[in-house]
Amino acid sequence: TWMENPATSITISWRTDTTVNVGVVQYAPGKSLKGSVKKASASYSDLTTDLGISRLFRVTLKNLSSNKQYSYQVGTGNVWSKSYNFVTADPKSRSFKFLVFGDSQSSASGNAPYSVWSTTLNNALKANPDAKFITLTGDLVDIGQSGAHWEGWLNAGAGVIDSLPLMPALGNHETYGNVSVRRPAYFNAFIPLPQNGPEGLKNQVYSWNYGNTHLVMLDSQQDEESMYGDILYTQKKWLDNDLAKSKATWDLAFFHKTPYPLMASRQNLKIREAFCPVFEKHNVSVVFNGHDHGVGRTFITNNTQFMEKPSQGTVYYMNGRSGTKFYKNIGKQPFNAFFYDPQDQPNYMVVNVKDKMLTVTAYKQDGTVLDTFSIDKKKDQLIEPMAQKK
Repeated sequence: TWMENPATSITISWRTDTTVNVGVVQYAPGKSLKGSVKKASASYSDLTTDLGISRLFRVTLKNLSSNKQYSYQVGTGNVWSKSYNFVTADPKSRSFKFLVFGDSQSSASGNAPYSVWSTTLNNALKANPDAKFITLTGDLVDIGQSGAHWEGWLNAGAGVIDSLPLMPALGNHETYGNVSVRRPAYFNAFIPLPQNGPEGLKNQVYSWNYGNTHLVMLDSQQDEESMYGDILYTQKKWLDNDLAKSKATWDLAFFHKTPYPLMASRQNLKIREAFCPVFEKHNVSVVFNGHDHGVGRTFITNNTQFMEKPSQGTVYYMNGRSGTKFYKNIGKQPFNAFFYDPQDQPNYMVVNVKDKMLTVTAYKQDGTVLDTFSIDKKKDQLIEPMAQKK
């Protein structure tokens, strides 16, 4: 993950049993650990789950060169992991792509738990090997306070999340235990993220920059976390201030529960009232959401009204599901310019930034294109090539 500047740092995390008391990262520029190898010592904390006690190590490598490949391995003494690679961000980049996934939650049972999520993730990366990072819009796992679910999810991501930075948003299932709802302790322990969010919500709410794009991750779980106060109000004030300071070409937002749901029984009006006026005030171009496990793109929207130009509002995009769970009671709503019910197979999205043109494309797990649209800031237009063909 990136806890700090993506151009000059990287945060690396790993797990051991409690017999290991020292953790070190060896790293060097290039594809392999040769030449000028440096070492960084990690801190650790213990996490007790249904699988026992895990020792979680974490270190942020700093003062790295921007837009550069590095190799690294973790370990201590004579015991080391294999070597992995990562690439720091180019702070001047105006052209790049990243991957967005909807709910990856799945069953933790069987011989290959979260294998469907693994296939979606790996298919997306094979089709987009130049992607710079990945993000999810919450519900990474089905039971957030379950070591077995996190074990399945982390193992399913092996080969990707050890090299490509992971920057997710939080979902309601991250707050679920077997008998209770609480703060997402396991999510916060396993996935260290920027600590620039409001007090009481750090790691669950954060923002960061990649090239010419500002990305904001929010916590929509007011129902689940109501015992901690009005977290929507807390975020609204923080969000307004955060976006006011942004000088990026593109402002994008990500959170779990959509303000424009595909399920009639889910209105999420408190979320809409808290967040949407701030997005529309600061001309956030696209907001990505999960929760309803369907693909649904709104018209350009401002105060529930449909607008003609991107400069007049925001597009809200429900990004489907990347795991096994789907619903049979979702459908196209009056505010949807596009809708698809992904019961047949999971899906993912590719966001492609090219200076003042941003393109979002939704793909099925097998690579079939579902939907694509572009926002052209120079011409102040939203372009729907597939719709035009029809």
